Amino acid sequence: MQNSNSLEQTYKIIAEVVRTEIRNMGLLNGDWHLGKVESVISTSRLNVFVDGATVSQPIPCNPDVTFAPGNEVIVVFLNGNTRDKFVICRRAI
Repeated sequence: MQNSNSLEQTYKIIAEVVRTEIRNMGLLNGDWHLGKVESVISTSRLNVFVDGATVSQPIPCNPDVTFAPGNEVIVVFLNGNTRDKFVICRRAI
């Protein structure tokens, strides 16, 4: 029983350290958005609904990831520019 609590506490400490580091690196400054794939145009381009929009947008994507319609994805606004977007990965739900 103690071993289980110790592992759980260790996990919580590691998770907090990771969150703190990500925050300190500026990776949570509003440039990361959620999207849903409407369709796959090619291995490097998707039609994506960004932040719950009702109209999809063609957005370049990571060609090393296999995307499918309905996938939840992470969309990055490069340099905070809403016109310069990139889908980096699928997101775990």
